[in-house]
Amino acid sequence: MDADAAVIPLQLHPLGFIEAFTQLGASLATLLRGTGISQSMLDDPRVRISYAQQARLIANGLSRCRRPGLGLLVGQMFDWSYYGTVGGVVQCSPSLRAAGEAFQRYLMIAQPWYAFRGRRPTTYLDLNGMIVDPLDCFPAGGAPAPLRQFEGEFRLAVQLRIWDSCGNKAAPDTSIRVCLNYSEPSYADLYRSLPCTSVRFDCPRSYIAAHRHFVLEPFRPFRRRAFDRIIQRCEQELAESQVEPSYRAKVRWHVFAGFNKRPPLKEIASMLSVTPRALTRRLASEGVTFRELSHEVLMELTAHHLRCSRLSVDQIAELMGFSCASSLRRAIRNWSGSAAGTLREAEPLSAARRINTSQSSTKAVSRVIARS
Repeated sequence: MDADAAVIPLQLHPLGFIEAFTQLGASLATLLRGTGISQSMLDDPRVRISYAQQARLIANGLSRCRRPGLGLLVGQMFDWSYYGTVGGVVQCSPSLRAAGEAFQRYLMIAQPWYAFRGRRPTTYLDLNGMIVDPLDCFPAGGAPAPLRQFEGEFRLAVQLRIWDSCGNKAAPDTSIRVCLNYSEPSYADLYRSLPCTSVRFDCPRSYIAAHRHFVLEPFRPFRRRAFDRIIQRCEQELAESQVEPSYRAKVRWHVFAGFNKRPPLKEIASMLSVTPRALTRRLASEGVTFRELSHEVLMELTAHHLRCSRLSVDQIAELMGFSCASSLRRAIRNWSGSAAGTLREAEPLSAARRINTSQSSTKAVSRVIARS
Protein backbone atom coordinates (compact mmCIF):
# COMPACT_ATOMS: atom_id res chain seq x y z
CA MET A 1 0.00 0.00 0.00
CA ASP A 2 1.19 3.52 -0.85
CA ALA A 3 2.25 5.20 2.41
CA ASP A 4 1.13 8.55 1.01
CA ALA A 5 -2.38 7.43 0.00
CA ALA A 6 -5.10 9.10 2.05
CA VAL A 7 -6.97 6.03 3.29
CA ILE A 8 -7.17 6.27 7.13
CA PRO A 9 -10.32 7.92 8.55
CA LEU A 10 -9.05 10.82 10.64
CA GLN A 11 -12.03 10.45 13.00
CA LEU A 12 -10.90 6.98 14.12
CA HIS A 13 -7.39 5.97 15.25
CA PRO A 14 -5.64 9.30 14.47
CA LEU A 15 -8.14 11.28 16.56
CA GLY A 16 -7.75 8.72 19.35
CA PHE A 17 -3.99 9.27 19.34
CA ILE A 18 -4.51 13.02 19.38
CA GLU A 19 -6.83 12.77 22.39
CA ALA A 20 -4.42 10.53 24.30
CA PHE A 21 -1.33 12.61 23.57
CA THR A 22 -3.05 15.87 24.55
CA GLN A 23 -4.25 14.28 27.80
CA LEU A 24 -0.64 13.30 28.46
CA GLY A 25 0.55 16.90 28.09
CA ALA A 26 1.17 17.58 24.38
CA SER A 27 -0.35 20.67 22.81
CA LEU A 28 -2.57 20.23 19.76
CA ALA A 29 -0.49 22.66 17.71
CA THR A 30 2.75 20.72 18.25
CA LEU A 31 1.05 17.38 17.57
CA LEU A 32 -0.23 18.56 14.19
CA ARG A 33 3.00 20.31 13.16
CA GLY A 34 4.34 18.91 9.90
CA THR A 35 1.50 16.38 9.51
CA GLY A 36 -0.57 18.24 6.93
CA ILE A 37 -3.52 17.96 9.34
CA SER A 38 -5.21 21.22 10.29
CA GLN A 39 -7.32 21.77 13.39
CA SER A 40 -10.41 22.40 11.23
CA MET A 41 -10.05 18.94 9.67
CA LEU A 42 -10.64 17.27 13.03
CA ASP A 43 -14.38 18.01 12.84
CA ASP A 44 -14.85 16.68 9.30
CA PRO A 45 -15.88 12.99 9.24
CA ARG A 46 -14.97 12.73 5.54
CA VAL A 47 -11.27 13.47 6.00
CA ARG A 48 -8.76 10.68 5.45
CA ILE A 49 -5.03 10.82 6.02
CA SER A 50 -2.10 8.69 4.92
CA TYR A 51 0.06 6.28 6.86
CA ALA A 52 2.92 8.74 6.49
CA GLN A 53 0.81 11.43 8.16
CA GLN A 54 -0.24 9.06 10.95
CA ALA A 55 3.40 8.08 11.54
CA ARG A 56 4.36 11.76 11.75
CA LEU A 57 1.53 12.40 14.21
CA ILE A 58 2.71 9.56 16.48
CA ALA A 59 6.34 10.70 16.19
CA ASN A 60 5.25 14.18 17.34
CA GLY A 61 3.44 12.59 20.28
CA LEU A 62 6.54 10.63 21.23
CA SER A 63 8.70 13.74 21.17
CA ARG A 64 6.22 15.82 23.22
CA CYS A 65 5.21 13.16 25.76
CA ARG A 66 8.59 11.92 26.85
CA ARG A 67 7.83 9.21 29.34
CA PRO A 68 8.63 5.49 29.52
CA GLY A 69 6.05 3.01 28.31
CA LEU A 70 4.12 5.61 26.33
CA GLY A 71 2.56 2.93 24.09
CA LEU A 72 1.23 1.11 27.16
CA LEU A 73 -0.24 4.33 28.57
CA VAL A 74 -1.92 5.32 25.30
CA GLY A 75 -3.21 1.78 24.76
CA GLN A 76 -4.83 1.76 28.21
CA MET A 77 -6.58 5.11 27.73
CA PHE A 78 -7.55 4.72 24.04
CA ASP A 79 -11.36 4.91 23.86
CA TRP A 80 -13.18 2.11 22.01
CA SER A 81 -15.14 4.69 19.99
CA TYR A 82 -11.96 5.37 18.00
CA TYR A 83 -12.26 1.86 16.56
CA GLY A 84 -15.58 2.87 15.03
CA THR A 85 -18.69 0.73 15.27
CA VAL A 86 -16.77 -2.45 16.07
CA GLY A 87 -15.57 -0.91 19.34
CA GLY A 88 -19.04 -1.57 20.74
CA VAL A 89 -18.54 -5.34 20.75
CA VAL A 90 -16.36 -5.01 23.87
CA GLN A 91 -19.56 -4.52 25.87
CA CYS A 92 -21.73 -7.19 24.24
CA SER A 93 -19.72 -9.94 22.51
CA PRO A 94 -20.92 -13.39 23.59
CA SER A 95 -17.33 -14.60 23.98
CA LEU A 96 -13.73 -13.48 23.69
CA ARG A 97 -13.42 -15.46 20.49
CA ALA A 98 -16.37 -13.57 18.96
CA ALA A 99 -14.87 -10.23 19.96
CA GLY A 100 -11.47 -11.18 18.57
CA GLU A 101 -12.92 -12.24 15.22
CA ALA A 102 -14.90 -8.99 15.00
CA PHE A 103 -11.87 -6.81 15.72
CA GLN A 104 -9.71 -8.75 13.27
CA ARG A 105 -12.23 -8.39 10.48
CA TYR A 106 -13.39 -4.81 10.92
CA LEU A 107 -10.11 -3.23 11.98
CA MET A 108 -9.49 -2.74 8.27
CA ILE A 109 -12.10 0.04 8.29
CA ALA A 110 -9.91 2.10 10.64
CA GLN A 111 -6.60 0.78 9.27
CA PRO A 112 -7.06 -0.33 5.61
CA TRP A 113 -3.61 -1.94 5.48
CA TYR A 114 -5.16 -5.02 7.10
CA ALA A 115 -7.36 -5.55 4.04
CA PHE A 116 -4.26 -5.94 1.89
CA ARG A 117 -2.59 -8.26 4.37
CA GLY A 118 -5.60 -10.59 4.23
CA ARG A 119 -6.73 -13.22 6.70
CA ARG A 120 -4.13 -15.76 7.75
CA PRO A 121 -3.71 -18.19 10.64
CA THR A 122 -2.50 -16.68 13.90
CA THR A 123 -4.13 -18.13 17.03
CA TYR A 124 -3.72 -21.83 17.76
CA LEU A 125 -4.65 -24.46 20.33
CA ASP A 126 -1.77 -25.81 22.40
CA LEU A 127 -1.45 -28.44 25.11
CA ASN A 128 -3.59 -28.31 28.24
CA GLY A 129 -6.35 -26.53 26.38
CA MET A 130 -4.40 -23.27 26.07
CA ILE A 131 -5.27 -20.81 23.30
CA VAL A 132 -2.15 -18.96 22.14
CA ASP A 133 -2.40 -15.65 20.27
CA PRO A 134 0.93 -14.37 18.88
CA LEU A 135 1.38 -10.62 19.23
CA ASP A 136 1.28 -9.36 15.67
CA CYS A 137 2.26 -5.73 15.10
CA PHE A 138 1.92 -3.46 12.13
CA PRO A 139 5.05 -3.85 9.97
CA ALA A 140 7.14 -0.83 10.82
CA GLY A 141 9.80 -1.54 8.21
CA GLY A 142 12.52 1.09 8.48
CA ALA A 143 10.68 3.08 11.15
CA PRO A 144 12.76 4.34 14.09
CA ALA A 145 13.01 2.04 17.11
CA PRO A 146 10.87 4.31 19.37
CA LEU A 147 8.03 4.17 16.84
CA ARG A 148 8.26 0.37 16.61
CA GLN A 149 8.32 0.12 20.40
CA PHE A 150 5.27 2.38 20.70
CA GLU A 151 3.36 0.24 18.19
CA GLY A 152 4.17 -3.00 20.01
CA GLU A 153 3.29 -1.69 23.45
CA PHE A 154 0.12 0.00 22.23
CA ARG A 155 -1.10 -3.22 20.60
CA LEU A 156 -0.30 -5.25 23.72
CA ALA A 157 -2.25 -2.91 26.01
CA VAL A 158 -5.27 -2.80 23.71
CA GLN A 159 -5.37 -6.57 23.19
CA LEU A 160 -5.15 -7.22 26.93
CA ARG A 161 -8.06 -4.85 27.54
CA ILE A 162 -10.13 -6.83 25.03
CA TRP A 163 -9.14 -10.15 26.63
CA ASP A 164 -9.92 -8.86 30.11
CA SER A 165 -13.31 -7.40 29.11
CA CYS A 166 -14.52 -10.20 26.85
CA GLY A 167 -13.09 -13.35 28.44
CA ASN A 168 -15.36 -15.65 30.43
CA LYS A 169 -14.69 -14.79 34.09
CA ALA A 170 -16.73 -17.85 35.18
CA ALA A 171 -14.21 -20.21 33.56
CA PRO A 172 -12.23 -22.48 35.93
CA ASP A 173 -8.98 -20.83 34.85
CA THR A 174 -9.21 -17.10 34.11
CA SER A 175 -5.49 -16.37 34.03
CA ILE A 176 -4.09 -14.36 31.09
CA ARG A 177 -0.40 -14.98 30.48
CA VAL A 178 1.93 -12.77 28.44
CA CYS A 179 5.33 -13.74 27.03
CA LEU A 180 7.52 -11.13 25.34
CA ASN A 181 10.58 -11.63 23.17
CA TYR A 182 12.57 -8.70 24.58
CA SER A 183 14.35 -7.89 27.81
CA GLU A 184 12.63 -6.47 30.85
CA PRO A 185 12.64 -2.65 30.62
CA SER A 186 13.25 -0.25 33.48
CA TYR A 187 9.53 0.51 33.61
CA ALA A 188 8.46 -3.15 33.99
CA ASP A 189 5.97 -2.09 36.67
CA LEU A 190 3.83 -0.57 33.90
CA TYR A 191 3.70 -3.99 32.23
CA ARG A 192 2.67 -5.61 35.50
CA SER A 193 -0.15 -3.10 35.90
CA LEU A 194 -1.75 -4.40 32.69
CA PRO A 195 -4.90 -6.57 33.04
CA CYS A 196 -3.13 -9.93 32.96
CA THR A 197 -1.96 -12.55 35.43
CA SER A 198 1.72 -12.69 34.49
CA VAL A 199 4.27 -11.09 32.17
CA ARG A 200 7.50 -12.85 31.21
CA PHE A 201 10.38 -11.27 29.30
CA ASP A 202 13.25 -12.74 27.24
CA CYS A 203 10.99 -15.35 25.62
CA PRO A 204 11.66 -16.66 22.09
CA ARG A 205 8.30 -15.28 20.89
CA SER A 206 5.71 -12.75 21.98
CA TYR A 207 2.17 -13.97 22.66
CA ILE A 208 -0.86 -13.83 24.92
CA ALA A 209 -2.38 -17.08 26.18
CA ALA A 210 -5.37 -18.23 28.19
CA HIS A 211 -7.36 -21.40 28.71
CA ARG A 212 -9.85 -22.36 26.01
CA HIS A 213 -12.84 -22.04 28.40
CA PHE A 214 -11.92 -18.40 29.03
CA VAL A 215 -11.62 -17.72 25.29
CA LEU A 216 -14.36 -19.86 23.75
CA GLU A 217 -17.17 -20.27 26.27
CA PRO A 218 -20.11 -17.85 25.72
CA PHE A 219 -21.18 -16.00 28.86
CA ARG A 220 -23.37 -13.04 27.83
CA PRO A 221 -26.33 -14.68 26.03
CA PHE A 222 -28.73 -11.77 26.53
CA ARG A 223 -26.43 -9.39 24.67
CA ARG A 224 -26.27 -11.53 21.54
CA ARG A 225 -28.84 -9.46 19.64
CA ALA A 226 -26.92 -6.26 20.34
CA PHE A 227 -23.73 -7.96 19.15
CA ASP A 228 -25.44 -9.19 15.96
CA ARG A 229 -26.71 -5.67 15.21
CA ILE A 230 -23.20 -4.26 15.57
CA ILE A 231 -21.76 -6.95 13.28
CA GLN A 232 -24.46 -6.29 10.68
CA ARG A 233 -23.65 -2.58 10.74
CA CYS A 234 -19.90 -3.28 10.56
CA GLU A 235 -20.42 -5.45 7.48
CA GLN A 236 -22.36 -2.61 5.84
CA GLU A 237 -19.61 -0.11 6.67
CA LEU A 238 -16.96 -2.45 5.34
CA ALA A 239 -18.83 -2.80 2.04
CA GLU A 240 -19.26 0.99 1.82
CA SER A 241 -15.55 1.55 2.52
CA GLN A 242 -14.59 -0.64 -0.46
CA VAL A 243 -11.29 -1.54 1.21
CA GLU A 244 -11.81 -5.29 0.95
CA PRO A 245 -10.30 -6.20 -2.43
CA SER A 246 -12.33 -9.24 -3.55
CA TYR A 247 -15.07 -11.73 -2.77
CA ARG A 248 -12.34 -14.29 -2.38
CA ALA A 249 -10.94 -12.26 0.52
CA LYS A 250 -14.42 -11.84 2.04
CA VAL A 251 -15.16 -15.56 1.91
CA ARG A 252 -11.75 -16.45 3.37
CA TRP A 253 -12.42 -14.23 6.38
CA HIS A 254 -15.71 -15.94 7.15
CA VAL A 255 -14.36 -19.45 6.61
CA PHE A 256 -11.47 -18.67 8.97
CA ALA A 257 -13.99 -17.44 11.56
CA GLY A 258 -15.65 -20.86 11.46
CA PHE A 259 -12.31 -22.51 12.29
CA ASN A 260 -12.95 -26.26 12.28
CA LYS A 261 -16.68 -25.92 11.59
CA ARG A 262 -16.27 -24.64 8.01
CA PRO A 263 -19.57 -22.76 7.44
CA PRO A 264 -21.51 -23.73 4.28
CA LEU A 265 -21.89 -21.54 1.21
CA LYS A 266 -25.46 -20.59 2.10
CA GLU A 267 -24.44 -19.27 5.51
CA ILE A 268 -21.58 -17.15 4.18
CA ALA A 269 -23.72 -15.82 1.33
CA SER A 270 -26.25 -14.67 3.93
CA MET A 271 -23.49 -12.90 5.88
CA LEU A 272 -22.48 -11.07 2.71
CA SER A 273 -26.11 -10.22 1.79
CA VAL A 274 -26.02 -12.06 -1.52
CA THR A 275 -27.66 -15.25 -2.75
CA PRO A 276 -25.60 -18.47 -2.86
CA ARG A 277 -25.85 -18.46 -6.65
CA ALA A 278 -24.62 -14.85 -6.88
CA LEU A 279 -21.71 -15.60 -4.56
CA THR A 280 -20.78 -18.65 -6.63
CA ARG A 281 -20.78 -16.51 -9.81
CA ARG A 282 -18.66 -13.80 -8.23
CA LEU A 283 -16.11 -16.30 -6.98
CA ALA A 284 -16.04 -17.93 -10.44
CA SER A 285 -15.28 -14.51 -11.97
CA GLU A 286 -12.24 -14.41 -9.67
CA GLY A 287 -11.15 -17.87 -10.78
CA VAL A 288 -11.97 -19.86 -7.66
CA THR A 289 -14.76 -21.98 -6.17
CA PHE A 290 -16.16 -21.94 -2.66
CA ARG A 291 -15.04 -25.54 -2.16
CA GLU A 292 -11.48 -24.65 -3.14
CA LEU A 293 -11.42 -21.71 -0.70
CA SER A 294 -12.84 -23.82 2.11
CA HIS A 295 -10.17 -26.46 1.54
CA GLU A 296 -7.45 -23.82 1.27
CA VAL A 297 -8.36 -22.37 4.67
CA LEU A 298 -8.56 -25.84 6.23
CA MET A 299 -5.07 -26.68 5.04
CA GLU A 300 -3.63 -23.33 6.17
CA LEU A 301 -5.06 -23.84 9.67
CA THR A 302 -3.83 -27.42 9.77
CA ALA A 303 -0.32 -26.46 8.64
CA HIS A 304 -0.29 -23.63 11.19
CA HIS A 305 -1.06 -26.05 14.03
CA LEU A 306 1.59 -28.47 12.81
CA ARG A 307 4.20 -25.67 12.92
CA CYS A 308 3.17 -23.98 16.16
CA SER A 309 1.24 -26.31 18.44
CA ARG A 310 2.46 -29.10 20.68
CA LEU A 311 -0.65 -31.14 19.94
CA SER A 312 0.14 -34.51 18.37
CA VAL A 313 -0.67 -35.15 14.72
CA ASP A 314 -3.55 -37.38 15.85
CA GLN A 315 -4.97 -34.57 17.98
CA ILE A 316 -4.61 -32.01 15.20
CA ALA A 317 -6.33 -34.41 12.80
CA GLU A 318 -9.28 -34.73 15.18
CA LEU A 319 -9.38 -30.98 15.84
CA MET A 320 -9.48 -30.11 12.14
CA GLY A 321 -12.02 -32.78 11.19
CA PHE A 322 -9.83 -35.37 9.44
CA SER A 323 -10.88 -38.99 9.79
CA CYS A 324 -7.43 -39.96 11.07
CA ALA A 325 -3.80 -38.85 11.20
CA SER A 326 -3.03 -40.70 7.95
CA SER A 327 -5.73 -38.69 6.19
CA LEU A 328 -4.19 -35.45 7.49
CA ARG A 329 -0.73 -36.51 6.36
CA ARG A 330 -1.97 -37.29 2.83
CA ALA A 331 -3.85 -34.00 2.60
CA ILE A 332 -0.84 -31.99 3.79
CA ARG A 333 1.47 -33.69 1.30
CA ASN A 334 -0.97 -33.15 -1.57
CA TRP A 335 -1.49 -29.52 -0.63
CA SER A 336 2.02 -28.40 0.29
CA GLY A 337 4.27 -31.00 -1.30
CA SER A 338 5.84 -31.57 2.13
CA ALA A 339 5.31 -34.20 4.77
CA ALA A 340 3.57 -33.29 8.04
CA GLY A 341 6.80 -34.04 9.89
CA THR A 342 8.70 -31.61 7.68
CA LEU A 343 6.28 -28.81 8.58
CA ARG A 344 6.74 -29.57 12.26
CA GLU A 345 10.52 -29.43 11.88
CA ALA A 346 10.31 -26.12 10.01
CA GLU A 347 9.81 -24.38 13.35
CA PRO A 348 11.50 -26.48 16.04
CA LEU A 349 9.53 -26.94 19.23
CA SER A 350 11.16 -25.00 22.02
CA ALA A 351 10.40 -25.57 25.67
CA ALA A 352 11.02 -21.91 26.40
CA ARG A 353 8.23 -20.73 24.13
CA ARG A 354 5.64 -23.10 25.60
CA ILE A 355 3.13 -22.27 28.27
CA ASN A 356 3.60 -25.34 30.43
CA THR A 357 4.87 -28.88 30.07
CA SER A 358 2.23 -31.21 31.44
CA GLN A 359 0.50 -33.74 29.16
CA SER A 360 -2.65 -32.95 27.20
CA SER A 361 -5.39 -35.42 26.41
CA THR A 362 -7.39 -36.12 23.28
CA LYS A 363 -10.53 -35.49 25.37
CA ALA A 364 -9.53 -31.82 25.73
CA VAL A 365 -9.23 -31.52 21.95
CA SER A 366 -12.64 -33.15 21.52
CA ARG A 367 -14.20 -30.58 23.85
CA VAL A 368 -12.73 -27.77 21.78
CA ILE A 369 -14.18 -29.37 18.64
CA ALA A 370 -17.59 -29.53 20.28
CA ARG A 371 -17.56 -25.93 21.55
CA SER A 372 -15.55 -23.97 18.98
